[in-house]
Amino acid sequence: MLLDLPKPAGSSRSHTYLACQMFKSFEQKSAVKSDKLYRMTLHVGRGTNTEMPANLIGAYVPVFVGADSREAAAFKAVADVRIRGFNFIDIADGQIHELDPYRWDAFVIEAWPDFVTEFPTQSKMIEALRANFVFIGPYAAYETQTPQTR
Repeated sequence: MLLDLPKPAGSSRSHTYLACQMFKSFEQKSAVKSDKLYRMTLHVGRGTNTEMPANLIGAYVPVFVGADSREAAAFKAVADVRIRGFNFIDIADGQIHELDPYRWDAFVIEAWPDFVTEFPTQSKMIEALRANFVFIGPYAAYETQTPQTR
């Protein structure tokens, strides 16, 4: 990969927690010149974000982005999570996948069957794709240690 993005600092996580909350963003900024859609999984830290429950310190989150290239998609995804107050740690698996926007509904049903209603429909995604589409979620969050009993 040709991106010069920050690499993760060492972190220890002994307990994982699937956060079922979905976070969405349909930003309307400058128009995208193509119908390209990319997906990547970002590893983020809490940062100054206040929506993440207090006991959680980080998360892995899929980000779907309309952009002209993989590099542009990565920078747009990182900028979006930073705007939300998260610390960007890394692209979790180092990969950025191009998706067929005209197979979005089938992708969502296959990849996220329990969250289908939380994702935009294919028609809404394609409409937003042409106007700077960014969609984030669901988050798989974690905490450093198991909660203490009282």
